[in-house]
Amino acid sequence: MKKITALLLSLASLLCFAAVPAYAETVDAETDTDAQTALHIIGDADGDQVVTIIDATWIQRALLGVRLPFDFNKDTADADEDGEVTIIDVTGIQRWLNNTSIQLNVGQEVIPWFDKSEAYRADYIDAAQRLLIIRICRTCFYAYSEEYNYIYKINGVDGRSGLLFGQFGVGDEIGCTFDNIYYPESNLEDFPLRAEADLLSVSYPWTVPDPYVCYKPVIYLYPEEETEVGVKLDLNGSFLYTKPAYEDGWTVTAAPDGTLTAEDGRIYPYLFWEGKLNTEYDFSTGFCIEGSDTEAFLKESLAEMGLNDTETEDFIGFWLPLMKKNPYNVISFQTEAYTDAAQLSISPQPDTTIRVFMAWYSSDEVVDIPAQTLPKAQRSGFTAVEWGGTYVPFSVSD
Repeated sequence: MKKITALLLSLASLLCFAAVPAYAETVDAETDTDAQTALHIIGDADGDQVVTIIDATWIQRALLGVRLPFDFNKDTADADEDGEVTIIDVTGIQRWLNNTSIQLNVGQEVIPWFDKSEAYRADYIDAAQRLLIIRICRTCFYAYSEEYNYIYKINGVDGRSGLLFGQFGVGDEIGCTFDNIYYPESNLEDFPLRAEADLLSVSYPWTVPDPYVCYKPVIYLYPEEETEVGVKLDLNGSFLYTKPAYEDGWTVTAAPDGTLTAEDGRIYPYLFWEGKLNTEYDFSTGFCIEGSDTEAFLKESLAEMGLNDTETEDFIGFWLPLMKKNPYNVISFQTEAYTDAAQLSISPQPDTTIRVFMAWYSSDEVVDIPAQTLPKAQRSGFTAVEWGGTYVPFSVSD
């Protein structure tokens, strides 16, 4: 919890609100110093450093359009931290004062944030990262990546239970994937860096992914000219998540550079799915690689199997943080065990199809395993590329 407190204090140093008391007209030179150190407290609508029923009344009046005797601060009035000031915030403060709700962060310092309308939007899905949850709000949560020194605001979660999906709370480390990522221009100057994104999935503590889940199989399409492409997956198993939504398949307009435009006009870098397959993964051949050598091994192996630099970077960005600190990683790239359980059909049919699926587990000691012969692919014409992977418990390969 000390780390979380320190992170919140560092964010407070970025506070971009005007550091003046609520009743600005009464400020004189003697109170300017105190104004510079004034806290911005969730629920403290009038800026007097405490949350009372008066704050709820001020918010009600502001919602009715009544002119207030101070500059109304929407950030402190937003009691549920959903980005809007509504009657729900009034109710939240009232319940907090009556000790009938522990669902909000009323009374805590506001986490300063940037204006998304003035930020840069990245059109890609980011990989899972080792994220420390530092605050859970009603519709979002904040988490810190020590590896990249980033504070993330992740939208799209129902945090009203006080836990993420009833599994995770403040202080837990998680892995997740997200898209619609926004970066403020001030990131060039502020530390820690900040980003805001929409949640895709959060399903496992970072150190141990859920066994047998097919994580981030993503499908890239590179036609020779702009083409409408239909993609279907016949799973011996079930989907856990898809993006865009999988409704009897995907239909997208694919450009030669890999840009995919869905039927609703949204743009994607690839088709994304996660799921579980009813199959037995094959470890009759493979590789036992030291954790510190895993990145170099993956770069070489993925290039040999036909992935380009971007696809390789995406793959390594997703899996390496899970693998690099292990003493050893036992890796086997699956063929029929995967492709028979996840049958892929694409129309029009690509000239080249590359499917890379890695099954792996960690080991504390060297494992003797016959070396696997990797398939070599040459890309030509309309090319489709898929990569993904799964963590297999050690006992399966024991």
